[in-house]
Amino acid sequence: MSTPIPSRRTILKGAAALSFAGAAGAILPEWALAQGQAAAPVALTAAEGTRPAIAGQGTLALFNDSLPGPVLRVKKGSELSIQFANALKESVGLTWQGVRLPADAAAAAAAAVTGGQNKLIRLTPKDAGTYWYHASSPALARRALSGALIVDEPGAPAYASDNLLFIQSFPPESGVPIFPVNGEFSPTFQGPASGRSRLRLVNATPLFLRLRLKGPAAYVIAIDGQPVAQPFELKDGRIQIAPGGRVDVAATIDDADATIIEIETAQDPIRLAVVTPVGPAGPMPSGPPTPLPQNDLPAEIPLKDAVRVELPIGGKSGAPASLGTVKSGKAMVLTLANSLDAPVSVHVAGHAVRLLDGLDDGWKPWWHDTVPVPAKATVRVALLAQSPGTWSVTAQRGGDGEVVGSGTYQVTA
Repeated sequence: MSTPIPSRRTILKGAAALSFAGAAGAILPEWALAQGQAAAPVALTAAEGTRPAIAGQGTLALFNDSLPGPVLRVKKGSELSIQFANALKESVGLTWQGVRLPADAAAAAAAAVTGGQNKLIRLTPKDAGTYWYHASSPALARRALSGALIVDEPGAPAYASDNLLFIQSFPPESGVPIFPVNGEFSPTFQGPASGRSRLRLVNATPLFLRLRLKGPAAYVIAIDGQPVAQPFELKDGRIQIAPGGRVDVAATIDDADATIIEIETAQDPIRLAVVTPVGPAGPMPSGPPTPLPQNDLPAEIPLKDAVRVELPIGGKSGAPASLGTVKSGKAMVLTLANSLDAPVSVHVAGHAVRLLDGLDDGWKPWWHDTVPVPAKATVRVALLAQSPGTWSVTAQRGGDGEVVGSGTYQVTA
């Protein structure tokens, strides 16, 4: 049964200034200090816990006994240090999805920790944006061992209302998945009446999610953490997010009625969350918002002499295949050939990639680290090699998150 939708008419009017820090939709506690200040390591512990209302009887692995794990937040260019303790019986490695790091730092951050041991992880993300961390084991990640990492842009926040929606899924005994957002069912967030709220949508499920924002115009401002050069409006408020993918949206908030975020299904839609307007009404913004500051990514990818390799998807699982070697400063074109009857989500580590057009080497005008590949389809992506090291490419089947293809590519200096 749907919960009642609060509207601005139920909220006190006339507030001259709003503080979103205490709102239900505000970013969760910041675990790092401002740029230039030393910050104590964040304590991050993986241990067994229970959430019977969401995950049923029995135990599941949690970070800090929280669902999801704590939000880690740091300014672009600042170091985030994490004291990671593994209280589980099995080893746990961490994947920092979408975070571009030097190869040695990435390997150290991902190295598995055996049960009962701990280690200090140091990260200095080079890109601002919305990212997430999770257990490298798909089974553990699906069992809720995951959380968000937010890297703030330099300077003042672009939006007064900045809301994280970390979407997870759990199959109850009925077999119909349920979708907590930030560990709650259909939570209520706040946004400025007649203004815009930044919604950071993280798909931490193994499912391809078709979302709809029911409200005034909403614009995509970032994909997989990377700002789009020209924000574009969602047609009818609809967007699909691949498993592991993230989309940042600037949602225009009405001066009276709430914006509803739903998952569209073959049956009735499932309400994920509600954003209610707060504060005095005013002129509604129109047209695309100002783009977010760009990260340091190449303006061009020279494809003429690119190294071209292929990752077969859908064969027998085994050791990751070697996909080839590319010299730093050169381009690589990666063909993702899916032979399955199910769509897959492909995570490319180490570099952001661009989707190539189907018939030529033109590319789509945004970056990805998580690439959707439809069933029985082939998708090509391109990257400009910049970080020497050995990097992974992992394909997971939509629906259950099973690894159905993996390989590594090497970048040489």
